[in-house]
Amino acid sequence: MSDETSSLPLRDKVALVTGGGRGIGEATARRIVARGARVVIADIRDDLGCAVADSLGPAARYAHLDVTSQDDWRQAVEFTRGAFGNPDILVCNAGIMLSGPFEKASPDDFRRAFETNAMGAVHGIQAVLDPMRANGGGSIVIVSSVAGQVGVEGLSAYCTSKAANTMIARCAAIELAQYNIRVNSVHPSKVDTPMSNSNAVASVVGSSSSPDLPPLGRIAEAEDVAALIAFLASDDAAFITGVQHVIDGAGRLATSTRTTRPGKAGDSAERGPNEDPGLRTKERWA
Repeated sequence: MSDETSSLPLRDKVALVTGGGRGIGEATARRIVARGARVVIADIRDDLGCAVADSLGPAARYAHLDVTSQDDWRQAVEFTRGAFGNPDILVCNAGIMLSGPFEKASPDDFRRAFETNAMGAVHGIQAVLDPMRANGGGSIVIVSSVAGQVGVEGLSAYCTSKAANTMIARCAAIELAQYNIRVNSVHPSKVDTPMSNSNAVASVVGSSSSPDLPPLGRIAEAEDVAALIAFLASDDAAFITGVQHVIDGAGRLATSTRTTRPGKAGDSAERGPNEDPGLRTKERWA
C-alpha cells in the first residue's frame, strides 16, 4: 500500500450520506472527505446541509432528500452520479426520535419512526444497488442504535424502528454479498448530538451532562461514530459485512448486572441468573 493510499484510504470513492446536515451525519461527511472521498450530503434541512457542503469545498455537494420518498432517493442517486460518479459508499444516518410512554404511543408514532428509520434505509439500499453493482461493489452503513438492541423506557417507537435496522442490514448483507456489496450496522450509545440533547429526549434518557456514564467516563461524540463508519466504508474492512458494531464505551457491560424492578424506575436490583439484562434495564443510551 502506498503512503498516499494509506493516508487517504477513501481516495477516489464517492459517498452519499443522509442526515448530513448535523450530528453524526455531518461528522461522517467531514471524516470521509478528509480521507479522500467526494461526498453528497443529503438532508431535509436545506440550510444545514448546504452549509456543511459549502464548508467542505469542491469535494462535497448538497442534495435535498426526504428518505421516506423513493422519488427523492432516485433523484439523489442521479444527482450523485452526475456530480461525482456512481456511489461507492452509502451511509443511512437520517432518523427521527419520538419519546413518550409506551401506552400512549400511537400507531402514527410507530409508522413515522419506521418510515424514516427503517424504510428510509431500505429505500436507500435499493436506490444505490444498480450503480454499486456497476462499480463492482460498495459499502453500505446503517446507523442504528444500542437502543434497538436492548430497549429504552420512553422510546418504544424509536427502539423498535432501530431494531429493524439490524435485520435489514443482515438480510441485505447476505443477498448483496454476491455483488461485493458489504452492509453493516453501527449501534452507538447516547451521542452528544442536537437530536439526543433535545428537551424531549433529555427528559427521558438524560442529558449529555448526566453523571450516569459508561466506563470510559464520557458519552460518545459524533466524531467517535464517524471514525467507525469511515473504517467500515474503506477497503480495510473488505471482509466485514453483516455485522452489528456496538460503540458504547463498554456501557452495556457495565449495566449487565443492574436492572430496574418493574414499575419502579430508578430502583436498582441485582440481576437473577436467568434474567436477560436487556429486558428491564433502565438504559443510559439513546
